Amino acid sequence: MSSPVAVPAGRRRWRIGIDVGGTFTDLVAVPGDGASWSLADAITHKVPSTPHDPSEGVETGLAQLLARGIAVDDVAAVAHGTTIGLNAILQGRVARAALVTSAGHRDVLQIARARMPRSFDLHATPARPVVPREHVLEVAHRFAADGAAVGTGVDDAELDRLVERLTAVAPEVVAVSLVGGYAAREAEQLLADRLAAALDVPVTSAAAVWPEAGEYERTTLALLDVQITPLMTGYFTALRERLRRLQVDARVYITTSNGGSVSIEDAIRRPVQTVLSGPAGGVSAAATAWPGTDMVTVDMGGTSSDIGVLRGGRPVLTTTATVGPHPLMTPVVEVSAIGAGGGSVISADRSGARAVLRVGPASVGAVPGPAAYGAGGTQPALTDAYVHAGVIDPATFLGGTFPLRADLATAALARVADELAEDAGADGVTDAALRVASVGMAARLRTVLAAHGEVPERYTFVAFGGAGGTHAALLADEVGVRRVLVPAAAGTFCALGAAIAPIRRDVARTVRTAVVPENLDALTAASAGLEREVLDWLRTQDVAAAGTVTLSADLRYAGQPTTLEVVLAERPTEAGATEPLRLEIGPMLRRFAEQHERVHGFADPTATVRAETLRASVSVRLGEVRSGHGGAAFVKTGARDVRYNGTPRPASVHTLGSDGEASVTGPAVIEKADTTVLVPAGWTATSDDGGNLHLVRDFAGSSAETGIKNEEG
Repeated sequence: MSSPVAVPAGRRRWRIGIDVGGTFTDLVAVPGDGASWSLADAITHKVPSTPHDPSEGVETGLAQLLARGIAVDDVAAVAHGTTIGLNAILQGRVARAALVTSAGHRDVLQIARARMPRSFDLHATPARPVVPREHVLEVAHRFAADGAAVGTGVDDAELDRLVERLTAVAPEVVAVSLVGGYAAREAEQLLADRLAAALDVPVTSAAAVWPEAGEYERTTLALLDVQITPLMTGYFTALRERLRRLQVDARVYITTSNGGSVSIEDAIRRPVQTVLSGPAGGVSAAATAWPGTDMVTVDMGGTSSDIGVLRGGRPVLTTTATVGPHPLMTPVVEVSAIGAGGGSVISADRSGARAVLRVGPASVGAVPGPAAYGAGGTQPALTDAYVHAGVIDPATFLGGTFPLRADLATAALARVADELAEDAGADGVTDAALRVASVGMAARLRTVLAAHGEVPERYTFVAFGGAGGTHAALLADEVGVRRVLVPAAAGTFCALGAAIAPIRRDVARTVRTAVVPENLDALTAASAGLEREVLDWLRTQDVAAAGTVTLSADLRYAGQPTTLEVVLAERPTEAGATEPLRLEIGPMLRRFAEQHERVHGFADPTATVRAETLRASVSVRLGEVRSGHGGAAFVKTGARDVRYNGTPRPASVHTLGSDGEASVTGPAVIEKADTTVLVPAGWTATSDDGGNLHLVRDFAGSSAETGIKNEEG
């Protein structure tokens, strides 16, 4: 392990974030010396992705980025987000796996949670299990809830029989998940080690991956982890080799699904923690750039819009995420996707008695793309609606490097109007498509926030992705949000998230006990063990900066089927205290009652509260992002008519520069190299010193134009 690198006086070191997408590989370099810096200091770069070997595109892009003036010796760290594991699981390109479980539980994957995919569809087909039943083998070994062994264990003779049966299956990898193994981590790991020595293939213990009760979820997680281990090990090895060829001798981190990052060695040991890191990147960037703010992130790309929530500047995490049909019980950033992106198809749905307009979920993709691309596409997409509406100027799209065809966009929209028997033609289809997209996104957003007892009006939108700034104000009008923030370099914001993602680790332990004074010592001992675990892990990550340890618990009323995660305590990692954080029953119960009241609308002070799972996390932020006002000016370049909310309006057109107006009042369009930002009537846009755009709605001025009720008087 290398020591933290000292920064020579007057010399800037860099942290480089990389995000590999289906079309482009994005790279962002930010100051990596731990000092305060502005988003305007970031250096961005894009290169085409190389699907046959994503590391090839990474090497090409990194070489070109370094050629822009960054010395290899000044690269402090490289942080990389990848969807390779996710795509492999979704496409079934994983290693041939076998599962070893306790006798009588061979059907744990088939039974799952005994739920059909669609409750009222008698013909619905259950999801295919992560491994077939014939690859599941049983042993007469299990554990009680307190970790005590039930039975005599696996002796040498039974181990030999198990190895013989596994050899017949010929797996490339093996997972061991014994009933109750979450409470006996060392014993389950011992069996995994014995099998690995006998079989000479990777063997993973489910309790080592995630020791929490829930046999189906824990078993599935272990299988997903071991199935992608060979693929991810090969990719990460190739990545390190390509960095060596560029003579980049820097620490390498991989972004994770919880919005953080870990060392590449840690990612190789547990690759499943990286599978949902892509959507988490933008949420993590927003959390680091604007701490303490209640935000909703809207990442609107070509195929879909990903919606994330940050409460008090912290990403909302969930333990109920899925990869395809398979559950992920580890904490991941809660991101909800809706099929409304710049490439979402606008079509006439004729499945009912009357044809209606539909937007998405199908996408035209990068090839042939929207009709306006002129690449042979005939289906109109939302991008075509933006072009026809005048929001996007075909001549200045992507800074003028990718001119569009407005005539093709209009013709494609007109064909949909003919199918709908819409007299208003392309204008009517455009108006309806923008409205349908806004309503669909708003419905999903309200649902996500309502699940946490929240309302949209309290939040600021952070809009990024190619179409995020284009549609953000229309969505904000739909749900009553007053503030929209469009980050600088919105098109590479997820790569920025990789560059500035905190070093983070989450752990958990099932306790299943009542929150009463008699159990306080046991709860404190369990939380102290978790605290030691995350601090021991942090010492392996080669991080000099201090961080924060957070303890929380999944609590519920006795008899209640669901839990709420409640934060119990926090403290800095550099505190150096020898005594663990001491839990207190009174504050635990009070915080649970407050959160239950907010989410469910009531609290019951007479009911018994039970703790199901204790959790701990450690997080280390890497520097501080400055974001103040008084930045670039708005330079007026022209004017054109823009359609939105069903009406054409004259709008001024602006770019960012050093000599112009300090603010812009809508209707207006702000054209940037990576996105176009619509400022509707009743909205005002300003810029800060980081190049971020701040859009604020004036309720009194906007209600007449948009039909939004003035709820603030």
